[in-house]
Amino acid sequence: MTTNKKSFAIALSCYILWGLLPAYWNLLVGVNPLFILCCRIIFALAFMICFLKVSGRMHVFRDTITNKKTMKYLVPAAVLITFNWGIFIWAVNNGRVLDSSLGYYMNPLIAFSLGILLFREKYLKLQLVAVGLALTGVVISLIAFGSFPIVAVCLAVSFAIYGTLKKKAGADPAASIAVESLIITPFALVFSAIFMIDSIVALNITTTLLLIGGGILTAIPLILYARAINDIPFITVGFFQYISPSMALIYGLLTGETLSDAQIVSFVFIGLGLIVFTIALILKTKESTSTQKTL
Repeated sequence: MTTNKKSFAIALSCYILWGLLPAYWNLLVGVNPLFILCCRIIFALAFMICFLKVSGRMHVFRDTITNKKTMKYLVPAAVLITFNWGIFIWAVNNGRVLDSSLGYYMNPLIAFSLGILLFREKYLKLQLVAVGLALTGVVISLIAFGSFPIVAVCLAVSFAIYGTLKKKAGADPAASIAVESLIITPFALVFSAIFMIDSIVALNITTTLLLIGGGILTAIPLILYARAINDIPFITVGFFQYISPSMALIYGLLTGETLSDAQIVSFVFIGLGLIVFTIALILKTKESTSTQKTL
């Protein structure tokens, strides 16, 4: 396989793993979501430390954690990704998978908006139309049905800001994941003891292994993403990022969730926005390619 084909396969595996997470967390439906979150953080750290040691990159981890400029971004990033994980696990365990799917469909549009506002990135007017369509869907849901997609918005905004902070930090991906987990782990250890009381009945060998696996399943897609992202075209990544929310949407419908009128409106407008956004991304990529050939 060529490097591009390998990177393509790795990136595809990453998004498929993310798409399987709702089904995985649903296996722990009898466990307190906050206890699951604490275990996810603790075991993600344990896995990442092992990964860095085996790959001989512990020095990168030490350099990252002693870099004050980097840490000023990674500390709030750690808080945001913990919030994001917590909302996601709660949504899955409370029959709100469709809301989580909607949130991750919204994420590219919010990330694009932050790119314009914070990084002054260039854009096409068509991309602004895409954001406008998504915003229209949310506003109509709020006015017509009195329903604001709070779970979806929280997931989309927190992950987009998290990505922005990571971009600002410019840290090694694997080391930064380990650092973020390390920052939150002391709190996770304390609160895991508190939240375990609610879950003690559900704890057995199977759930314990699933909790440990949750940390591993958290870290692996992030490592795969970091491995592949620099070797494949951005437009390919743009298409791939629809895989996991689409899988979550299908899973939610298969497990008996139904779309409310407000959700249907939101999905339709955000779906239209994503179509327009993807077309704009294709046009922008072609324009960039033509410019490079001219030069």
